[in-house]
Amino acid sequence: MAIIESYVKPLRLYRYRNQSDLDREIEAIQEGYLYCAHYMDMNDPMEGRFTSSRLVRKSKNYRTFKNTITDQKAQLGICSFSEVYDNELMWAHYAGKYKGICIAYSLSRLLDRLGREVTFVRMYYNEDEPTIRPTRKEPEKLAKMVLSYKNYRWLHEREWRMFARPGKVYYGDTACVTRVYLGSEMGSNDRERLTAVLNGLNIKIYFMNIDKYPISFTSRSLS
Repeated sequence: MAIIESYVKPLRLYRYRNQSDLDREIEAIQEGYLYCAHYMDMNDPMEGRFTSSRLVRKSKNYRTFKNTITDQKAQLGICSFSEVYDNELMWAHYAGKYKGICIAYSLSRLLDRLGREVTFVRMYYNEDEPTIRPTRKEPEKLAKMVLSYKNYRWLHEREWRMFARPGKVYYGDTACVTRVYLGSEMGSNDRERLTAVLNGLNIKIYFMNIDKYPISFTSRSLS
């Protein structure tokens, strides 16, 4: 039987954060944790939906099987990342109309410091919802499979997900955060406060530049 191998992984993964969450993000960086939300708290109302093949639906334990997958989904926490830091739509939607930040994490350092119960997956985009077919896979893996699907209209996000228990998941090393990008519309007070924190942690800071339509970033310090 042929197998699937993944030979390439991103150097960094990025999280776009709203300016209203700035205090929480500062705390997360200082204390070295990522927050995993329940799938029902995600912004896609179709999150976690799935269908079953006719053969699965005809099985005598179908209802129990379906409920088990649903229960497993409820026990999973999700932390979302992107492969890119300069997507204009994501700066508008997830970073408070360019008032927020984008945090860069070293994927290799996260993998070294997080426990074996934590898994990362690259999202699969499709026009149809996922279908459960006859399989010997465990319900937990099927739940993760279902939560690894999104409608193709979300393709621009280039999302990766971290699955873990809901709540704070500690990696415990501020070196996992390699840089932070600041939006062009961030207020001066938030910018100065965040810069002071990041300088103290020796984390690189990049400030957004807008030249007509394109955006770019420049590394500099306010101190």
